[in-house]
Amino acid sequence: MTDNEKERIEEVHKYLSLDLSKSSELQDIVDLAAELCNKPIAIITLLDEHVNWLKVRSGVDVEVMPRNTSFCQFGIQEDNILIVPDALKDERFDNNPLVHSDPNIRFYAGAPLVLNNGFKLGTLCLFDLKPGNINMLEQKALRTLARQVVSLLELELGKINLKKQLEEIKAKNEALMRIAYIQSHDVRQPLTSIMGLVSLVEENMHTVDDEWLQMIMEATNNLDAMIRAIVDESIPEKNLKVIRFNKMVEEIEDYAILLLDQNGNIENWNKGSQLLKGYEADEIIGKNFNLFYTIEDRKSKRPEKLIAYAAKHGIAKDEGWRVRKNGTKFWGSIVITAIHNENNEVIGFTKVTRDLTHKMEPISV
Repeated sequence: MTDNEKERIEEVHKYLSLDLSKSSELQDIVDLAAELCNKPIAIITLLDEHVNWLKVRSGVDVEVMPRNTSFCQFGIQEDNILIVPDALKDERFDNNPLVHSDPNIRFYAGAPLVLNNGFKLGTLCLFDLKPGNINMLEQKALRTLARQVVSLLELELGKINLKKQLEEIKAKNEALMRIAYIQSHDVRQPLTSIMGLVSLVEENMHTVDDEWLQMIMEATNNLDAMIRAIVDESIPEKNLKVIRFNKMVEEIEDYAILLLDQNGNIENWNKGSQLLKGYEADEIIGKNFNLFYTIEDRKSKRPEKLIAYAAKHGIAKDEGWRVRKNGTKFWGSIVITAIHNENNEVIGFTKVTRDLTHKMEPISV
């Protein structure tokens, strides 16, 4: 056993995972080696710490043999071909049952399978049940075929490793995409909701009382916790925090809070939106917010003008009749706030709507 036997075996284990029996190219090499050298048996072997694996065979059906009776344990110690003309006359095989009983092996020739890193996996070897030899041309052919075996083995392992790397890259990309989704969607949704709520205060559309401040403070603290989770925790844990925060935003009933993409398509909304507009979330997510406008407003492209104004000036305010799912109308007061990325590019909008219909109706006396 050589000094680097442990490292050699580690290399062998990498190749033992390959299903070499399905390789027609390797089978062709084994068959050709037997034919060129006029021997009845040819085998590609991989030798680990205990077993001599007969991976590709011609003239024999055995798949594994003990290492301690193998000829290949000596073959991998050579830099050139090991030739045993008559095993009965070689003291290395004095007590070998393969020589002194069935199948009574006499001849062996093995060319080591040497990797580019110098480790020897096993051999491309020949057997015969009678003494013999191979000439110089046959030896050259056997060495050449052994090099072809190594090339095919390294190519096959390289393909598998490349596939694993691509799968890992794909998995990492999917993970990054999920994180990006959380950052761009689930984080943006509560953040823009907070911005919309603050805008209502700035426009004197809601009195800043203790309850309102507490709601904004809670939303801010939850958002901070979510951002920390994205950095420090796994995706399932992050999703849990996102769900809890979104649930809080969703439960706001007095205001319809919508998240729009840069084209005005609805990405998310809260319970207040459902109560005010009459749509279930799965009915409205993905549709354009112009659905809530009257036919006249849609013809005049009022929705498009509002988000264009918000994109240019940061915020757009509007009041007017809006349409529910059942066709009834309500008077809505709207604040649309543009959302920007780190490059100051508009990536979406938050839209906060308050129902002011009661202010438009005459008071009975």
